[in-house]
Amino acid sequence: MRSRGVKNKKTTRPLRLPAPSANDAALSAFFDRHEGFDLMDQGIMQIDPNREDLDRMLSEYWNQPNTKQLNIRIPATAKRMIERLAKRKTVEVSTLVRMWVIESMRREAKQP
Repeated sequence: MRSRGVKNKKTTRPLRLPAPSANDAALSAFFDRHEGFDLMDQGIMQIDPNREDLDRMLSEYWNQPNTKQLNIRIPATAKRMIERLAKRKTVEVSTLVRMWVIESMRREAKQP
């Protein structure tokens, strides 16, 4: 539930929430600027104990082909390190990163 004018604990200025009609870019910018724990402390966000949707999405994932692409920017040193690790494990760089992402998704989905 969204409420306007919630006070930010770090400052006395009210926290300006995105409008209900905000587009994806505006919502993304808002969440990039604010930590999730701070928003929870202020009552703007809450943890959803129902994990059925995450469990369903993970089980669906295993039956789907890899058809979507995700591009990220990382420092050159990190890319070289990933390339070395992939070579050491004798897998493609994209396969190694995909493995890390999936494993992280599993761990996050198990969190309460």
